[in-house]
Amino acid sequence: MRGISKSLIQSIANADYTEFAENTEAKVSTLVSLAVEDMAYSIPFVSTQKCILQPVNETFNGAITAESEFIYFLGFNSPQIEINCLQYNDWWKKFKERLVFAWNSSKKKKRKKKKKQKDAAMPQYEFDTEKYNLDALKDDLQKGFVKNLTTTSIVYNQDRCLRVIGKDEFGPKTQIFIYPCLMDEDGNFKFLISRKKGFYKINFTKRAELINQKIEAVGVNYIYMLKILNTLFRTSSKTSFAPNQIFLESLLYGVPDEFYVGEDIYDVFLKIVNYLNLTDVSNFKSILNPDLTISQDKATKSNQIAFTRFLNSLNDINKQLN
Repeated sequence: MRGISKSLIQSIANADYTEFAENTEAKVSTLVSLAVEDMAYSIPFVSTQKCILQPVNETFNGAITAESEFIYFLGFNSPQIEINCLQYNDWWKKFKERLVFAWNSSKKKKRKKKKKQKDAAMPQYEFDTEKYNLDALKDDLQKGFVKNLTTTSIVYNQDRCLRVIGKDEFGPKTQIFIYPCLMDEDGNFKFLISRKKGFYKINFTKRAELINQKIEAVGVNYIYMLKILNTLFRTSSKTSFAPNQIFLESLLYGVPDEFYVGEDIYDVFLKIVNYLNLTDVSNFKSILNPDLTISQDKATKSNQIAFTRFLNSLNDINKQLN
């Protein structure tokens, strides 16, 4: 990594993408609302009243940069879907059923009569009450998103999320990731691990509380440092993907308040980078769950490679600064 100058650090800290972020978030919220409303007409256990779109990364803490991705959890409070997720999954039987269905469908003649234009434009939501799970929900959300986007947009159906790229709606470089999941009355977002192990729960209440607490204690320099480390992490030659945002928040939350003192963000940056290089950060508390360290919390320890590369990138920065 080269050219870590005072002017670069200051420009990263002072760049303001608030208007762009707010505009993008409003469009994403509208897109999700339209898709869920369409689904709710056909699927009784999907409701707009029991659905929450939760920002996850920089859109949560406000440290938006030019390279920020827009990541969301889309939580549904649906006991029926939760039950279906935990039921026995006879994948071989389902595979054979799909194979037979595909074979029979290929032999059918094409219908002579065309459907009305209105009907053709509407996505078809087919569901079995006892089989409709998170995968089926994700498939239907994809249909709903496609319906409400222009033809230049693409909605990728990935392993656990939907990735939306729409240069006309959101801009040429903007990427949106939406993770459909379940949620409960306590505000826990729930992701299925397996039928036997059940769900992994994640709650952002303590995270929001501690971020606000740190900002009250040290001011906007906490957000500036998040923006700076986010940008340096992404542009480092050793890291080609987005940093774990909860890890970075925890890392900077664990830095003593006195290191944030100062009006010159470059000086603050130097003090914090040097402190982190001299400290065993694995013992820092997780901002998501202060009862755990960042090396214990699943939300921060899951990407050990990213953790190591991030520390190496800080070492490289430190060498160049000295």
